[in-house]
Amino acid sequence: MSPQWTSTLGIVFVVLAGVQVWLMLEVVGREKSKFSARFLSIMHRVNGYLFLAMYVFFLYVMIQKVAATNSPLDTKSLIHMILAVAILPMLLVKILIVRFYPKLFDTVVPLIGIGIFVLTFCFVFITGGYYFIKSATTKYVSTFDPQSSYLDIDVGRQLVIQKCNKCHDLTRVFTMVKSPEDWKGTVNRMVQRDPTWIAANQIDQIVYFLSERQNINHTEQILTVQIETLLDTKCSRCHNVERVFAQRRTRQEWRTLVTRMSNRHRSWISDTEANVIGDYLARIYGIKKETQIKLAALVKLPVQREINFAPLFEKLGCVFCHGEEGYGEAADTPDWTETEWQDEKSDDDLFKSIAEGVGTQMPSFENKLSKDEIKAAVKFVRSFKGRE
Repeated sequence: MSPQWTSTLGIVFVVLAGVQVWLMLEVVGREKSKFSARFLSIMHRVNGYLFLAMYVFFLYVMIQKVAATNSPLDTKSLIHMILAVAILPMLLVKILIVRFYPKLFDTVVPLIGIGIFVLTFCFVFITGGYYFIKSATTKYVSTFDPQSSYLDIDVGRQLVIQKCNKCHDLTRVFTMVKSPEDWKGTVNRMVQRDPTWIAANQIDQIVYFLSERQNINHTEQILTVQIETLLDTKCSRCHNVERVFAQRRTRQEWRTLVTRMSNRHRSWISDTEANVIGDYLARIYGIKKETQIKLAALVKLPVQREINFAPLFEKLGCVFCHGEEGYGEAADTPDWTETEWQDEKSDDDLFKSIAEGVGTQMPSFENKLSKDEIKAAVKFVRSFKGRE
């Protein structure tokens, strides 16, 4: 659920708490209420159930967000969580008094009700109120100067790991290919979705890092990189891409082959993707005449027996959490140079971690890498053992 919706529901939540206090004061505070006791009792009960339902919903959303994030809670989030949890025992005590200790109703329950209202107001204002204030005052980046002296690629890396990981897998970020202007538009849209999460001065750093790692300055450079990323991602699900690169076929044969893969794995390769991949393979690895096929078959193409995982390490975005030297850039990321850690992990353990992922910190690469590539990744990790 978007921050705008949760913030709006938060206002409704505060209103329900306020109405609940008003109804209670009408019952115990007036000598003669304008409303009948039965009406006030029914309204108090219905409003109370609505308040309790919304509280349980907010508690569930908060727990989901805390469980999904890899980053430590900031001060605002921590206070928000404490206020939210503090409401729970007060609600339980109030329910116990209403059910089993009616003599305490007139003296204790109003105080508890007012306390719950105050906590609810603070609980919502620190997030929902903050969201609406930031929405009204946030300025989005409209220009981008990659030559600015304050831009730092390491700062950008840390911001991407911390900020982008909140909503989606980092693999998605690192496999997207865009120009600096397009990245600026994308990050601005993320800011618009939740202006409390990314500050204006952080947009430049994030855009700078994402642009520099791809080294794309013009829109026309994007197409080839996108196709190669698409080829690596889609074809490597079933077999090693070296097998694809070793083939020599006519333009029509390439298109027919990729179309057949598309029909076999409809959920994995769309018709549009199949056409793009087929045209690219025909252009790069195609041969014009049928007679050339026999000649190509007679020529033994060099086969890469050992996969170099280093390019994939960077392309898949692994480098941004584990670091170029293997020390670990993100929080709770192991240091591959430590001999003790390396000795504790078997090759099977590493293979399983790469294939299946590790909790919410590391995504699964089972559908992104072939078995040979995962084995190469294990060997790549081992290469850092004992480095200074």
